[in-house]
Amino acid sequence: MSVIDHENYFTSLPRDYYLDEGRFADELTRVWNTQWVYAGHVSQIPRRGDYFTFNIGSESILVVRDEDAIRGVHNVCRHRGLQLCDQPTGKLPRRIVCPYHSWSYGLDGKLLKATRQADGEFFDYRDFGLFTVHVDVWHGFIFVSLADEAPAPVASMIDEKATADMALLDPTRLKIAHEITYYADANWKLLLENGVECYHCPSVHPEFCVSLDAQEMSDYYEDDYVGDLVQGLVIPVKRELESLSMTGNYVSKKLLGEFGRGAAVPDDFGAGFMTQPGYAWGGFHPDYGMVASTLPISPTRSKMICWWFVHEDAEEGIDYDVDELVKLWDITNIQDLHIQERQQRGLSSQRYLPGPNSPSQEPGIRAALRKYLEMMGEAN
Repeated sequence: MSVIDHENYFTSLPRDYYLDEGRFADELTRVWNTQWVYAGHVSQIPRRGDYFTFNIGSESILVVRDEDAIRGVHNVCRHRGLQLCDQPTGKLPRRIVCPYHSWSYGLDGKLLKATRQADGEFFDYRDFGLFTVHVDVWHGFIFVSLADEAPAPVASMIDEKATADMALLDPTRLKIAHEITYYADANWKLLLENGVECYHCPSVHPEFCVSLDAQEMSDYYEDDYVGDLVQGLVIPVKRELESLSMTGNYVSKKLLGEFGRGAAVPDDFGAGFMTQPGYAWGGFHPDYGMVASTLPISPTRSKMICWWFVHEDAEEGIDYDVDELVKLWDITNIQDLHIQERQQRGLSSQRYLPGPNSPSQEPGIRAALRKYLEMMGEAN
């Protein structure tokens, strides 16, 4: 029996799981460096040579658009370890050139030139290319994995209905309207646990519950949620409303995909995805979407990067107002992270012991933590 499963109930994890430095380091290796992690969207790198960097623990990943693919490499020169790109975004010429000693690499990571050392003179260039990471693109959303062997493709993990619903939005024709990075003095698993239940929604998120169908969200976690590394997700809006917003009305006039071309919007439409145990989620509605990627910093500190998406042709100030676009999720994110910081302070007490979770309201926690324990080699 695992640490969360008891005779008649299940709990969250014991205290040390949220505090221990050694465990945290092990989690980076066994969880974060093996699963698919959401990194970005194709709109961030539309042309050859465009790149952005993405950090997972101590690893900096360079995500770059090549001629025929989006590629990922470790952002570290194979000569003497310099970080190749120190800006979060940028444009590379035809090569990646180390600014220290001018070693140069192709956009695919292959070593092209080691200055004053001809290929084969002292070593073979093919042995010293940049270390690559696995990249998978699903409907324009970019996922990376640092595993030795790539996980199964993202598309194979997400069910056909979730894929079909997302396709209605033409997600490759989105753009990022706004980005916010939040920080929390809380273990990353607390963000995961909070995100896979809506038990707390009525008490913590009164603004969110104006347009969110909290009961249907709870029913989703009880009936449809599974502990896969990647899965489809719907954040349900009350049927009489248009979108997930402060008022329940659209926050962007230019609707996405088929809906912008006149297709009728189903009353219960929503689309999205979720990764776990390393936690990210994307929720999309007819007019906009938001993707959040939570990332570990230390055993007691995490960050969450949120991107708001609109149609690629939507114009700020005409089709949408940024403040209104981000308001609901911004309020909700701040409320959540404040709760998780209070939770971290509470479970730091020597007197903390995890109590029984609700089988109807918190089954998502059991599924997510079972996946976590499996990856950590502690399933039984």
